[in-house]
Amino acid sequence: MRRRLLENLVMRENYRTTLRASVLVAISGILYGFLGYLGTNVIRDEMSISSMLFWRFFIAAIWIFFFVVYKHAKQTTANYPNKSTLLKIFILGAVAYAGCSGFYFLSSKYIGTGLAMVIFFCYPIMVALISWLLHGYKLNLGIILTLVSISIGLYLIHNSSSDELSLLGIGFGIINAFCYALYLLASKQLSNLSIDSNIYTIMVCFGSFFIFLIMALANHTFVFPSNLKTVGYILALGILATAIPIQLMLEGLKYVSSLRASIISVLEPLITMVVGFILLNESISNLQIIGAVIILGSTLLVQFNRDI
Repeated sequence: MRRRLLENLVMRENYRTTLRASVLVAISGILYGFLGYLGTNVIRDEMSISSMLFWRFFIAAIWIFFFVVYKHAKQTTANYPNKSTLLKIFILGAVAYAGCSGFYFLSSKYIGTGLAMVIFFCYPIMVALISWLLHGYKLNLGIILTLVSISIGLYLIHNSSSDELSLLGIGFGIINAFCYALYLLASKQLSNLSIDSNIYTIMVCFGSFFIFLIMALANHTFVFPSNLKTVGYILALGILATAIPIQLMLEGLKYVSSLRASIISVLEPLITMVVGFILLNESISNLQIIGAVIILGSTLLVQFNRDI
């Protein structure tokens, strides 16, 4: 009897921990939903994509840097990752996270932002497949149905037949999704090393802004913000839609699987749609509402699936 009570207490605590981590991932996805709106307003100031992405990650790195300095100044013994681990995180940011950001815009150039978004947010399927191939992760019927329903919801939210079907654009979209799936899986592995999420975030941002700075300089498109309004958008882009979401996602990954995190974070396009409706006066069709309900329902049902 006493043993059963202890087991129930442990199960409840594990559920609460998973629920708290899932909420962090959900908030991360919600904040990521403002990326399109903020990034579009920065680009309208005649700033190139590579320059905009540099400023995005540069501001994010500065923001997190002050968190790291403040936190570790209060500690008598700071536990920093070794140089090898820091280098791995830097490369992860430069290759996977920066690649994800860059390939999305390349894909959008050929097939439009709507279809590019649909392809990108199929990354939970890639996470599931890679986990199955490399780690023997079991894909039961519940997991498969969840992934299929999310794909249907994304297609309904897209709700447009005007995009061109370019094989090159689709290829960039697939690479984009693969980069983010790789980022999530690698982040989950590194989170097991008990690395401070602030240090992890700043190294990811360092790797990302380094790549986009090189691209902007090589293309002679590097520019400074031309007015205070653009500065405001860049600050919001770097802090609210980049630094904080990365921190929350990494903190959540310490307690939930990369597949669960990837499914919950699909809330992002739903928020993007709502932001477009409220701030950009974009219309929402009935099919898009159905798609949003399907996605929201799928992410909520994930909480009751212990196999994810």
